[in-house]
Amino acid sequence: MNTATAAPAPAVAGARPRTRGLPILTATLRESRALIGAACFYIVVIGLLIGLIFPALTSLDLRNYVSNGTVGALLGVPKLTTSTFAAYLAVELYSSFFLLLFGGVLAYAAGASIARNIEDGTIDLDLARPVSRTRLYLEKWGALLVGMLAILAVSLLTGWLDTLIFKGATLDWLWFLLGHLELASMLFFVIGIGLLISSALSAGRVAGGAATLVVVFGYLAQTFGTASDRLSFLKYLGPYYYAPAAQVMINKQWAGTGRFVVPLAVGLVAGLAGLVIFQRRDITP
Repeated sequence: MNTATAAPAPAVAGARPRTRGLPILTATLRESRALIGAACFYIVVIGLLIGLIFPALTSLDLRNYVSNGTVGALLGVPKLTTSTFAAYLAVELYSSFFLLLFGGVLAYAAGASIARNIEDGTIDLDLARPVSRTRLYLEKWGALLVGMLAILAVSLLTGWLDTLIFKGATLDWLWFLLGHLELASMLFFVIGIGLLISSALSAGRVAGGAATLVVVFGYLAQTFGTASDRLSFLKYLGPYYYAPAAQVMINKQWAGTGRFVVPLAVGLVAGLAGLVIFQRRDITP
């Protein structure tokens, strides 16, 4: 009597293990390291240069120049009432030029972050790890926030080095830190807007350029809104009005919690709107 030998049951393919760690965050930081590194480098150079030439700035007494309506509008500082190192550092580094230069760097990085991956097709590899669209988006957001914190940390370190190296370079650290809190609010806004644009476009350079143009528009709105009474409404369209870091450091006066929250809220809403768009859109380049 023959006994039938039971065939072995086919192996059931198990679900692919979920990707551990934060691979998208790491990859995004690697892609943006040149931009973030350049921003940090120039913050150090400008900050140390101001400390080096501070005696010359004191002899020139820039208060009259800065208090000029046109110059003040360009800097986002209506008037300069003191000639201390902290005041000159605030005018030269943390005025609205900070938004234009370093906010522009973060805006470009945020704008290109998702659109670049769609354009070159690498986003398909990322989503095949498996990584959900939500996780991919949030890790990219997190990477940009890490870049923002790196810029602010280097800025604080540069201020500390100034006080160590150069004679007469002193800072009121409470107001210096509060000024950086204002900068964080402004940069958070920039990142949110950049992600919103990146989630809707499929070309990295175009998305990065569009996000940078938003920063340029904010700077121009601040400049013309401050320079002209007829155009004063324009200043409310730029983030620097709500986060005037230089004025906080110079006048040692908080601009107001309500104004501080506005860029944070707009950046958060823009970032979440970008997440919704990215989840629903076709990512075919």
